Amino acid sequence: MRRRTDLAPWHEMRLLALALFAVFFLPLSVRSEILNEIPFQYRDGLIWMTVKVTGAGKPLNFLLDSGAGITTVDLQTVSGLGLELANRQIVQGVNGQAFAYHVKHFRAVSGRVTLPKSVLAVDLGIVSSRCHRPVDGILGADFFRGRIVQIDFSAGRLRLLNNCELNPANCEILPIKICNDAFCVPVRVADRPARWTRLDTGCDTAPEWVADETERKRIDQTSIGLSDRSIRYIDTCVQIGRERFTPVKARVHKEQIFPGEAGLLGNAFLSKFRVTIDEPRSRVIFERLR
Repeated sequence: MRRRTDLAPWHEMRLLALALFAVFFLPLSVRSEILNEIPFQYRDGLIWMTVKVTGAGKPLNFLLDSGAGITTVDLQTVSGLGLELANRQIVQGVNGQAFAYHVKHFRAVSGRVTLPKSVLAVDLGIVSSRCHRPVDGILGADFFRGRIVQIDFSAGRLRLLNNCELNPANCEILPIKICNDAFCVPVRVADRPARWTRLDTGCDTAPEWVADETERKRIDQTSIGLSDRSIRYIDTCVQIGRERFTPVKARVHKEQIFPGEAGLLGNAFLSKFRVTIDEPRSRVIFERLR
């Protein structure tokens, strides 16, 4: 009995040491503190969120679009809600310019998270026509500002984090540059130097890439497809940080989509990762899925 009693403290210390060892070597992402979560559906290459607007009789369908500079609501939806419009302005989209209006007294939540109150009303009819359900609104880059937001495609969760402690061995961390009021990260395509590319969760494709003059000549010889807008597709390689992916089907533009940007990085590529946009620290973390 005495022998067992003498060993008890050592046994307890051993268990404590093992517990500390386990905690220390847990993936650091486990220790990121989650403040709130918003469920979403990843469908047809897009992130669909359910939004409840004060005064609305039913929930609305919103797309999460980090490539949009500001949250927008469809004009017809705003009219149905009886909200007032003010201050018309012109906004730039992929398909050209459009009129937008400031919406007064907009109040909305998704899950238990309050959405931006300063929003614009635009005609989203073209966007809805390309989807399998109506698009009532777009949650833009303004939602991410001042926050750490993690997009978990596999779990269907948008997480708001208090801190961002991730395992650097399992991640690629890229800096953020604000271009045209949107987030851009350095991306290498076709082994060319890294160029600032828009992080665009409102795009369902892989890279939308603007070729430089040298690359255009090579693309003309290696094109594997041609859309009705004379936009070519190629199989190429895409590199973020140290991680290189090949082959990746990229959609190639001969002219810039937005001034000073090399293209778009869409969900077909982003969904390979758990993506954390840490706006306060001006970085995006691409966590590889196992």
